[in-house]
Amino acid sequence: MASAFFTIISVLGLLICGSLNTITMKIAFTMKGINLSGQEQVFQKPWFITFIMFFAMALSLVFDKSMYSKSNGMYESLIDEAPNGEPKMSWSKKVKMVSIPAVFDILATGLCSMGFLYIPASVWQLLRGAEMVFAALFAVIFLRRKLLAFHWLGVALCVSGIILVGLASVWGSGGGSDDGKGQDAKLLLLGMGLALGGQVVQAAQVIAEEWLLKEVDLPGLTIVGFEGVWGGLIMLFFAFPLLYFVPGDDNGHLEDELDSFAMLRSSVPLAAMILVYTFSCATYNMAGIAVTGALSAVHRVMLEAFRTSIVWIFGLTVHYCFDPASPFGEAWTPYSWMEVVGFFVLMLGQAVYGEMIHVPGLKYPEGLAKPEAMASPGALKNLASPLPPERTS
Repeated sequence: MASAFFTIISVLGLLICGSLNTITMKIAFTMKGINLSGQEQVFQKPWFITFIMFFAMALSLVFDKSMYSKSNGMYESLIDEAPNGEPKMSWSKKVKMVSIPAVFDILATGLCSMGFLYIPASVWQLLRGAEMVFAALFAVIFLRRKLLAFHWLGVALCVSGIILVGLASVWGSGGGSDDGKGQDAKLLLLGMGLALGGQVVQAAQVIAEEWLLKEVDLPGLTIVGFEGVWGGLIMLFFAFPLLYFVPGDDNGHLEDELDSFAMLRSSVPLAAMILVYTFSCATYNMAGIAVTGALSAVHRVMLEAFRTSIVWIFGLTVHYCFDPASPFGEAWTPYSWMEVVGFFVLMLGQAVYGEMIHVPGLKYPEGLAKPEAMASPGALKNLASPLPPERTS
């Protein structure tokens, strides 16, 4: 009973905090603070938000029981032994291996966050479904996996759903609402392009984790925590200096992080929103690790669908019930029905790809173990469908 209750609580945490991640990030990007020049400025700092995500991931180590047992016997556990007595990968090398997916995660999250500046939250959430498409293609190219007809059908449906979502957003950007929030179609296309580019890198991260972390038998919470540590360090010592010295529109820099901290100090509501975002990210990762083994493909697709619905309903509620001019509210346009259709087509594609729905006339091999999602940051990011299994024929 206790185990079932814990699973239910973890799944609710996964759903609520996953939705909060998107909502709080979008709200933060619309809030204002006083910058280093003493002027009020909108907090459009996608790379700072990326750093906060890694900081939240690193907090997982505080709750990782294996870290405390590791510290009690660190010397003995530096070299683990295989069942036959032969030494295998050391614990320290396993931790270092986690740094490679962290590099992918920095680029993927940064691109997605930049795209989020220009597109509605619901569209951004739906476009994250593109990761499955790119991961499937990369699995064929790099892991030599074989996709069967139902896999290709699922990929085709996902692509169709994403196209419908994109068209609905662009066509509905110029009108259909009298709130004065009409968006530039070029900026929407830029935002969607950046978000899709982020999904390409995110899919590459899933492939890298599948290839690199198979022998890294660390607990899931440890992997998440150390990816957060590596990601944070890489951002502090490499990404932030690079962003500072590259010319841009943020006080002459591509992104000025000193300015980010100044804005946080000047605005208590903005700082509070960043704290909520940090809490939701940390809780989402820990809840995801807790229920990785308990979630079937059906559960993952349903959770992703509910998460998208919550984000979309939140935007519509803000627009129609509170403030039509709110920058994080969303209006219903004449083309929003296309986004709804795209949403259902995308979910159908994921269901077909994950063998939840069997299409008559297509071949489904029997006797193959269903692939399980890895307890890793890449797989948890979008509740990604497991990669197709290795087949011998």
